[in-house]
Amino acid sequence: MKIYFSGSIRGGQEDAGLYKKIIDELKKYGNVLTEHIGSKIQETNLSDEEIHDRDLKWVMESDVVVAEVTTPSLGVGYEIGRAAEFNKPIICLYRKNGKKQVSAMIAGCSQVKTFEYKEIEDAKQILIEQFRDINKDWKNISYLKDGSPIQVKAYDCITKLGILDSLAEYNPTLTGTIPLGISVKESDLDIACRFFDADRFERVVESIYSEQKGFKIEQKEKAGYWVVIANFNYEGFDIEIYGSAYPVTAQNSYRHMLLEDRILKLLDDDFNQEVVKLKQGGSKTESAFANLLKLQGDPFIALLQLESYSDSEIKKLWNK
Repeated sequence: MKIYFSGSIRGGQEDAGLYKKIIDELKKYGNVLTEHIGSKIQETNLSDEEIHDRDLKWVMESDVVVAEVTTPSLGVGYEIGRAAEFNKPIICLYRKNGKKQVSAMIAGCSQVKTFEYKEIEDAKQILIEQFRDINKDWKNISYLKDGSPIQVKAYDCITKLGILDSLAEYNPTLTGTIPLGISVKESDLDIACRFFDADRFERVVESIYSEQKGFKIEQKEKAGYWVVIANFNYEGFDIEIYGSAYPVTAQNSYRHMLLEDRILKLLDDDFNQEVVKLKQGGSKTESAFANLLKLQGDPFIALLQLESYSDSEIKKLWNK
């Protein structure tokens, strides 16, 4: 795994020692392309243009971007923006120093996860938790083959349908409750995709699946975004193909799945059983989680707010 670490160089030299400790921790997960940021002495014969081109190339090559954003920096903000453009997972760490706050353009970006920390040990724990999720390849559905009967059936269904191959250019990814092992009889197979041209995506999906039982497809605005949604039935599964202009990893269905997977692994079997029980009673998955964790407001929004919670903070929410 290639990791791009970003931190303020010209304005944050007092944090060079801290950057080095974070970089040393990141080395446990892969190759850090920007190890030099942990040095107080930044020696280079490169021009500004050459530095820009080199660093941008590294951002494009990286598998994940980690930034320490306590000290405001135009350069760091630019790198985060370009990383979001390239659909990279982005983790931002910050300390509250007096009146300094993380820019709303960073904290408000759906592709960026921001975490406050006080000591380096806190930052290390955050990285442990985040890389645990990053290292799982959800696009490879082979994990279903050794799962529950419904997961095995889902694997056979998706394989026979060939949906991951036929829509490969749209980064099709299975989301929802079947991957998590908390599905119920009514659970369907949700395939999240990213398109660049909604009309073309609709034509492609329709050309491949229009003969399937109950096929229907529409374009519409949903939660402020333009989406394409196709539904049909195949081998007993209701299948939904959901396309958006947003990268799959930034779509709410994918973010919910990762967060729910994390919560299910953190909490005990009683919690998992309670989720399934609520779902069997008709609750949506996000509503079941929000109910059990006593989250207020819209459960779909409230649940996403837990992305910035530490493991220990999430555990405190579960009171049997």
